[in-house]
Amino acid sequence: MEHVARDAQASDATDIAKLGYLAGRSHVELSIYDLMVPGPPGMTADRIDRMAGIVAAEAPNWLSYRFYHAIEVDGKIASGLATFTPEDASNEKLGQAMMEVGWSVMDMMKMGQRLRVWSRVDPGREPGFLIVENVAAFEEFRGRGFTSELLVRAVERGKDGGFKGLQLTVLLGNEPAIRAYEKAGFKMEKTKENKKFEKTFSCPGAGQMLLKF
Repeated sequence: MEHVARDAQASDATDIAKLGYLAGRSHVELSIYDLMVPGPPGMTADRIDRMAGIVAAEAPNWLSYRFYHAIEVDGKIASGLATFTPEDASNEKLGQAMMEVGWSVMDMMKMGQRLRVWSRVDPGREPGFLIVENVAAFEEFRGRGFTSELLVRAVERGKDGGFKGLQLTVLLGNEPAIRAYEKAGFKMEKTKENKKFEKTFSCPGAGQMLLKF
């Protein structure tokens, strides 16, 4: 089967939401998006629908399809990742997109409370680096080198944009992902661990990996 790499479109919002959920789940059972979007844990229709609304919103935000790049196989999204700047990742821009699709201020305040456990291990953003986020592939398309291809293209975008390099966040213990990123040229720069996070996710924390140009 042939594949094509392309920039995402608004019509891809549901697939982007599903890949985002998978990326947020990493190698553990609970996804970061289980905290972000209320409801029973899992890739439920309601959660994916609400995430897809933010992805397709007119207001640019770090979940937006505008920053997403995908591999398509026979007309189906197989794999993808997002690239955006620290400025694009602001809570203000995400809030604008959420309000556009029906989230209230109270909804967002409650989300912030649920995500406090994540803030304990968030390694932060590095100024001047292009962020790589929500890297995932659907199970039936894994092991075909699509993520590596997308990372090569991310490097090209970073260099063309004059960035210092690429940065990404990975959950500690996800050794296959860490090895893949190291193979692409990333190095672990710092890690943060927290007992409350580990109790919630069965994972000690998160690490920041950088690929410097």
